[in-house]
Amino acid sequence: MLDAPYIARKTGAVIVGNASVANLARASDVPDSALITVRGGEDYEFGAFSLRVIPSLHSAILNKRYFTRVGSGEIPRGLKPPLRRGDYMQDGGTFAYLLRIGGQQILIMGGMNYIEREMDGLRPDVALIGAIKPNGGTDEIYDYMGRLMRALDQPKTVLPTHLDAYGDPGEQPAIAAARRVFADEVRRVSPKTRVILPTWFEPIVLGSVR
Repeated sequence: MLDAPYIARKTGAVIVGNASVANLARASDVPDSALITVRGGEDYEFGAFSLRVIPSLHSAILNKRYFTRVGSGEIPRGLKPPLRRGDYMQDGGTFAYLLRIGGQQILIMGGMNYIEREMDGLRPDVALIGAIKPNGGTDEIYDYMGRLMRALDQPKTVLPTHLDAYGDPGEQPAIAAARRVFADEVRRVSPKTRVILPTWFEPIVLGSVR
């Protein structure tokens, strides 16, 4: 949400998210006509693509006390810029998304956690998976990668997401190590899956992934 309001205003894109997302966007002068508020479970048709909104969970950070320390309430209306860190400090709900476009299905996870029953039966061609992050990420979740890959029936192509350097585009040693751990873990539980590790500022052309 640091970037989405600017992109929406510049390009005319529509922001899809929960009520907290909508209220943060409004604070940055995004009009209601550019907002679609969802609660999870929606499956919307947009013509050139469709989007299924999948209820999910936030990463198990802060020694599994994320909701205890941050809170799970809704970010209110009426925020005024400039926004500060504290204005973002309510969860409001986490989603994953199944994007169907060009004959392909792409799963986009919003964090490093999931609800297994919501993933079970999905068959994405490409899965953007919340990446392993030591000391407060997926290592706090039982059999994170194994349960996920089995639920998705071992997708053909996987990329890490939410493997953040938090503003530093350089190849930090800890991030580089986490990327290797992520790839090794995917390959261990899903040997036939192709793992793509993005390189900063280099486009990824998938072509046909079937």
